[in-house]
Amino acid sequence: MTPILHSVSALKPFLKKEKPSRVCIVTSKKVLPHVRWAVQTLKKLKPTAILVPDGEKAKQWHVLEKLLKDFSHRGLDRESIVVILGGGTVGDLAGFAASIYMRGIRYVQIPTTLVAQVDSAHGGKTGIDFLGAKNQVGAFYPANAIVIDHRFIKSLSKSQIVDGLGEIIKYGLIKDPSILALLAQETVRSIQKSPKLASIIEQSIRVKDFYTSSDFKEQKGRIVLNFGHTYGHAIELKYGVSHGYAVLIGMLAELQLGEKLGITPIFVRKNLLAFLDKLGIDVGGAFKFDARLLDHDKKVKGKAIVLPVIVREGQAKLVAISTRRLKELLSNI
Repeated sequence: MTPILHSVSALKPFLKKEKPSRVCIVTSKKVLPHVRWAVQTLKKLKPTAILVPDGEKAKQWHVLEKLLKDFSHRGLDRESIVVILGGGTVGDLAGFAASIYMRGIRYVQIPTTLVAQVDSAHGGKTGIDFLGAKNQVGAFYPANAIVIDHRFIKSLSKSQIVDGLGEIIKYGLIKDPSILALLAQETVRSIQKSPKLASIIEQSIRVKDFYTSSDFKEQKGRIVLNFGHTYGHAIELKYGVSHGYAVLIGMLAELQLGEKLGITPIFVRKNLLAFLDKLGIDVGGAFKFDARLLDHDKKVKGKAIVLPVIVREGQAKLVAISTRRLKELLSNI
């Protein structure tokens, strides 16, 4: 399991022990104004810095190529360490670059968004989008350390908090309902200053690690973590909404799918809608599933796909279904 450090300052002794030949910070122009204090903390390590785009614009082939060239121009070698400061897209891009540069160099994730702290920084998934589909090119390549510093959460916007809550609520539905109980008295506005925030993040990471530690390359059990993502990724690509919000929409749609399959009780979706309303998250909007995007889903094997379906809050099961039937069902939700 990748070691977790609980402050940026804890990274200094970690890197001193690792003895890198060079330290390279990768972040984005958008993130930099909010993380200057963290960069300053690492100043004694004399790092070089590279700026990349933010959001899905970061996860493109030409951006990856430029980043690899920057690694080379700055003299990174096989003993160097890349320190990634940013959200999930920056982490996916730079982690993938680290995985293929000189056949793999060390890297550290410092996730600066809530969704990255509870989800994308963990489990070793790295990659970029390709031919209009999400995460089509990448590698399973775990970080050498992950820094979870709650101070980053203070500067996030409401929409970024909602993004993180999308993944956090997912963990409560698939495995640990106590996460939902911790959130029960919170709102989008209160969560950043809540004394429960540390526990919410910690328990979310625990669920993620439960699945990734036993199935690192997503052959079976780890697929449960994709709940809400089959529909959600399609909405994210078609409408340009943020990842976590798309996952929330995707979970509601896939709960309806579970109902149609006779597996998910209808009260689960009703409870979730009431829960989101109490949190202050608006899930209104007219979204229509584009069945063509399912053809590029990585869970598809031949003419079938394995999907996580909620049995009840805190329990999910994997169900195999033909892609033809799934397209029909999701198109009518």
